[in-house]
This record gives sequence, C-alpha cells and structure tokens, in this order.
Amino acid sequence: MTQFFPHEKLDVYVEALSFTRVAAELVDRWPASVSVHDQLDRASESILTNLARSARLHRTAQGIYFLECSLGSVLESAACLDVASLKGLIENDMLHSGKRQLQTVARMQMGLRRAWSKSVHEDAEQYGVEADVYFPHETLHVYQRSLQLYGVLEMRVLGVEKRRHRYARRIDEVATSLPLNIAEGNGRFSHLDHSKFVEIAEDAGTKLAAYLDLAEGLWSADVDPARPMLREVMAMLAGLRGYLDSEGEQ
Repeated sequence: MTQFFPHEKLDVYVEALSFTRVAAELVDRWPASVSVHDQLDRASESILTNLARSARLHRTAQGIYFLECSLGSVLESAACLDVASLKGLIENDMLHSGKRQLQTVARMQMGLRRAWSKSVHEDAEQYGVEADVYFPHETLHVYQRSLQLYGVLEMRVLGVEKRRHRYARRIDEVATSLPLNIAEGNGRFSHLDHSKFVEIAEDAGTKLAAYLDLAEGLWSADVDPARPMLREVMAMLAGLRGYLDSEGEQ
C-alpha cells in the first residue's frame, strides 16, 4: 500500500511547490551577488518546508505555528518580487504572475488555519480584493516608502559600476531586509511576533544609515536623497512598534 507524507495530501502544498519551482528558475537567472537572490531562494523553500512541518503536527499549536511561518515566507517572497522588479530582474508580467500564485497559496493557508484552529477572526478575503493589491502589507505607507527608498539606492548607490565596492553588498542586504521584514511581520497574528519583525526592520535601517555614511565617505556616493526617506521609514517603524508593544501588554 502506498504511504504518503501528510503534506502530500494538501492542495496548498501542491500550489506552493509550483511557485517554488518558478522561484528556483528565477534565482538561477539572477546574479548571485544581489541580496534578493538568496532571500527569494530561502523564502520560497521555507514556504514548503514549514508547510510540511505543519502538516505533520496539523491541529496542534506547533502545527499552526509552522503554518503561520509558511504564510510569513509567502509574504516575504512577494516582497522579494517587488525588490526584484525595482532592480529590473523580472518583467511586470512575471511580477503579477508570481504574486497571483502566492496569493492563492496565502488564501489556502488561511483557510487551513481556520479549519485547524476553529478561528473565525481571520478572513482569507484580505488576501487580494483589488486588481493590483495582492497582500495587506502592500497598502502600508511604510512598506511603499521602503520600496521607494530601495529604488533611490538602486539608482544612486547600487549601480553596476558601484556594486563592486565591498560596502555596496552590505547596503543591498540591509536595504532589502527593510521591506521584506515589514511584509512578513504584517502577516503575523500575534502583536509580539509582529513587533519582533518590526524590530528586525529597525535594526536593518540603523545599519543602513551607517553604511550610507561609509559609502559617502569612501566613494562619494550620492546618498543625500536617501537619508530623509530612511528617517521617515524609521519614524514610521518606531510608531508601529510602539503601537504593537502597547497592544501586546493589554
């Protein structure tokens, strides 16, 4: 008699596997030197592995936790596609095709979570009701501003001829980390978990400020347009974390 792993019986796993294969094809074409290459590779794999772990434990608290981790990786993958689009690594059609796949996975995950936890508070409909808005984090001003910041850095600091400098890699890493952690944190169900991802984003922003100083001093990078945008993002993150911390104490 054929034996199946629990996750092999889940339709959402099949859908997630399809996206992960697409992601693998994308990263194989991208330069390994760009941060989003490793980020999407890791996040897309995490969707699958955490789904498999959640299926093994399913209706337990640990199983639901792994399911939420998988959902977080879906949101992180979607943010990776946004960053890749800013870098000119994917065409607009591929951006939307990938997000539609991820949106389907997220909606199925939400339905599975409700079934396992008997929760009536979360609604799968939040994952896409507008034509070009697939996930709730895409409507956040702090997320959009972090993407705009990355776009400025890509144009002013991370150009091909400048990327050879050792600190350009660090700037790429922390600037990528900002929107990715904002996106993943926004999908967390507890205020405490959400706050942790906001703190990670704040830490990335703090490092970015220091690396911008280095870039300006070492190769006269034009960082002035990026600085006020970074300050604005950091102010919004501080406000968000304060709100989440106060809610978590109640």
